[in-house]
Amino acid sequence: MPQKRNPDMLELIRGKTGGVYGQLVALLTMMKGQPLAYNRDMQEDKRFIFFAYDTVEACLVMAAAIVLHTKFSHERIAARLDEGFSDATVLAEYLVRKGIPFRTAHGMVGTLVAQCDDLGYTRLSQLSLDDFQKVAPIIAQDVYSVLGSAQVVKAYTSHGAGGTRQLKTQLKRWASLLRT
Repeated sequence: MPQKRNPDMLELIRGKTGGVYGQLVALLTMMKGQPLAYNRDMQEDKRFIFFAYDTVEACLVMAAAIVLHTKFSHERIAARLDEGFSDATVLAEYLVRKGIPFRTAHGMVGTLVAQCDDLGYTRLSQLSLDDFQKVAPIIAQDVYSVLGSAQVVKAYTSHGAGGTRQLKTQLKRWASLLRT
């Protein structure tokens, strides 16, 4: 539609995955039927390989162009980063550390998010301590030290998580790989 402003090329690249998977399945099915070595039916494998290769290559070229020409409005992003309750999981983990089972903590956080929606809030940190304690009396003033996007990133420390330490490790690794 003419009013659409999101980067739909990325959506189209994602959509191409189905076709590439289809070529892979066709090739695997053909190879599964092979009794031992080369047979004439393998003449048909080239079209699957070439189609998949051409598609992936075109997608990589397009993705690279998008990445190279993307500009971020850091101020706008930073201004809205804490909206949307991205810290809900960290709040649930906070409750678990206080001895509440995760299933119960999940329900409590869901209630708090719903309360925020009812009040027109976009952040859990907009709730008062009294609001928190009505749902979970165990919550203390330190709850505000775990809320917010910066705290969410700091909370993810396990291997493979999206924390700052892991990001720096991956950036260093890729910088080294790309230099060679």
